[in-house]
Amino acid sequence: MKRALVLAGGGAKGSYQVGVWKALAELGWKPDIITGTSVGCLNGALFVLDGYEVARDMWLTIRTKDVVRLPGENRPGPLAAFLQEVIRGGGLNVEPLEAIVDTLLDEDAMRRAPIRYGLVTVQQLPLKALELTLEEIPHGMLAEYMLASAACFPAFRPREIEGRSFIDGGYRDNMPCGLAQRMGAEEALCVNVDGVGFVRPAPEGLAVRTIESHWDLGSILNFDPPTAARNMELGYWDTLRAFGRVRGSAYALRPEGAAYLEEILAGRYRPLMAAAVVGSPALTLPQRTALNRIERCTHLALLPAAPAAEVAGVAPSCAARLRFLQKVIPTLQSEQQVKEFLYGVIGATLASADVCACSFGLFLYAQKDTALAIRLATEMGGDSDTIACLAAGLCTLYAGGHNLPHSMIELVEKANHLDFAVLADTVVTARKSMKGADEA
Repeated sequence: MKRALVLAGGGAKGSYQVGVWKALAELGWKPDIITGTSVGCLNGALFVLDGYEVARDMWLTIRTKDVVRLPGENRPGPLAAFLQEVIRGGGLNVEPLEAIVDTLLDEDAMRRAPIRYGLVTVQQLPLKALELTLEEIPHGMLAEYMLASAACFPAFRPREIEGRSFIDGGYRDNMPCGLAQRMGAEEALCVNVDGVGFVRPAPEGLAVRTIESHWDLGSILNFDPPTAARNMELGYWDTLRAFGRVRGSAYALRPEGAAYLEEILAGRYRPLMAAAVVGSPALTLPQRTALNRIERCTHLALLPAAPAAEVAGVAPSCAARLRFLQKVIPTLQSEQQVKEFLYGVIGATLASADVCACSFGLFLYAQKDTALAIRLATEMGGDSDTIACLAAGLCTLYAGGHNLPHSMIELVEKANHLDFAVLADTVVTARKSMKGADEA
């Protein structure tokens, strides 16, 4: 079954299609046919040439002045005056775009490529669509017809070819599915960028799937590298979503240089973030998400691992948590923040890594105050009995001896009908008897 990639027109919004192409390459989805209108036919030519990197680099460098020559001061003034000036001049001068096409296009290589190619332009009078396959375009005239397909009149000047004037193909067919079918396609993947133009219904017998953004891709004349980078990312993720590889439609896009930002986050802002996100129990999920996201850079700019953890051979995951806690706990301003952070971010489950980390965190906060560590553990929830015992033990050792208030001991004894002195004697006696048995 032959399949086609159909690329709609949309000016500067066409950067979105480059992200789609990247995702398709990763998915192993290869078209037999590519058809396009306007910017879609320009991108399509680069895709036929397997020039993803070329297309990407082009979109990440070109600006509006690199595509068209603006009148006046080389920038749009008040809209009405600007449009009047453009119309009086017959449309914007696209000599910069011509230079880009001449530089990037290799017509001979396209004619040798395994992917068939077609485009749509419109004869200005009588406003009739002209569908052309590469085989139907005279040799040496491909660039002319591509520029004709992208001549968005009246913004752009009509393209004169052999005494006839041609304008943007979007005036009659901005999504050339019919051309794809005529070229033998049985299924089509259409990439819509919400450009100005007429989209015909898909012809009968052609299975169609459409990829398009839920987000505004910007203006058709705003050729801007940061916007292009964003649009390419959206195209990439929308394509993966269309093929069932990701779910949802809201994406958090990171700028270029994200690795550097991660270093900054880990070394300087991570403790501040941790202190901020514990302000509400409702933030438990975002807390975990944020922690997981930056866990890859835990080795950066953090304090050395606790010596006791290293000596004891604690598992790396647990040791990482201890390092994390050494940095975060001093930034927390209240008991409530400590409890919410340990329960929501670190976790207070039965897992040994959780228990060890929570106990260590309580110790870091309570220091020599054993009673405080016990109380916070019980108020926090989770595996509170185990965590309380370990935290109390750490605090007691750090204090250099027994430091529980006598009133707490009396309360526990009374509530549980216990006598700690008797229990202590019983334990000592039992240990002595066990030692004697061992020696014997």
